[in-house]
Amino acid sequence: METSLKKPLFTLPLLLLAIFAFFPRTAEAQEEGYAFSLSNFSLELLGGYTGLNPKDLNAAASYEEAYLQYYYVTRFNYYRSLYGDGYRVTSSRNDNARFANVTGGPSYGFRLRYNLSPTLGLSIGIQFLNRTKSSNVAMNVDVMDSTHSGGQNIGALSYQYQNPGFLLSYSAWSPQLAAHFGWNIGQALRLELLVAGGPLYAECRTVSERRTASTDQTGFRSETVYAVEMKGEAKGLSGELGGRAGLRLTSFLGFFVEGVFAFRAADEVQGTGWSRTVISDSNGSQAPVTASWNGRWTFIRQNVTADWGRFQENLLQNQIEIFGFGSNFQKFMIDLSGFQLKAGLNFRI
Repeated sequence: METSLKKPLFTLPLLLLAIFAFFPRTAEAQEEGYAFSLSNFSLELLGGYTGLNPKDLNAAASYEEAYLQYYYVTRFNYYRSLYGDGYRVTSSRNDNARFANVTGGPSYGFRLRYNLSPTLGLSIGIQFLNRTKSSNVAMNVDVMDSTHSGGQNIGALSYQYQNPGFLLSYSAWSPQLAAHFGWNIGQALRLELLVAGGPLYAECRTVSERRTASTDQTGFRSETVYAVEMKGEAKGLSGELGGRAGLRLTSFLGFFVEGVFAFRAADEVQGTGWSRTVISDSNGSQAPVTASWNGRWTFIRQNVTADWGRFQENLLQNQIEIFGFGSNFQKFMIDLSGFQLKAGLNFRI
């Protein structure tokens, strides 16, 4: 999870400058440019799908799944193997639900394009992408323990876990400059290479509403509800490199399909957060404990040891800040890079 934007931030602008400088020279060597005319302008509307996997953001789902496995599967399997037939365990999970990762999602945008020559066009535009993924995971564990009462059943012990409000989401937008270098194939078909780049403005959000409860053999019940939400914003860099095929439908309308690899990444994610904890039992409940904060998104390494094993996972948080990163802290990056397939319409002005 230790990542840096220094190398892409340094190399991608140089690549874009080199390509922008190269294209006009190549075009001049092949033909003269168009005289300035409003008819050389066109408006492009486009949309599609981006396949991506923001691993750092999805680590929040991995952590909650590991928490559930450690305290509600590994724990009771250990005691079952330790005590044998006197310790019977029955567990169930709602529809085998899992904490869903947030992955690929829709993208859309527009460009204003100007054709400098038959082989070269330049454009400016904005692209948007966003995705939200929610999960509802629950598990019940029932224990019949006769190992601590002279061989007699002491009644059913019941444990519940539920997280009905788990959510991961991202959104981003990027203004871009692009160069399109292409060739006409016949009267209607055009093939192009394109390169684009610009700043990236990204947001991300996580929500968890963990409810844990236990009921002992006397019917005494205790319950804890812990809800937490984090929001983050960051600025980064975006770039695209790929190809395009366009089809002229009329003198002023065209259709095109693009396939590109898009680099989109931002670190130094900063934002607000809040938490709410409510503890209650059969005798009543305590007053809710709430907190709010604003901080940098990082990972802190949790290391818990119990009789049934060790829990070692990276907890995503933006509440604890220290100067620099010690051995237990790792940086967070919102990485929305991936292959993108888009289609759109081109309207000549």
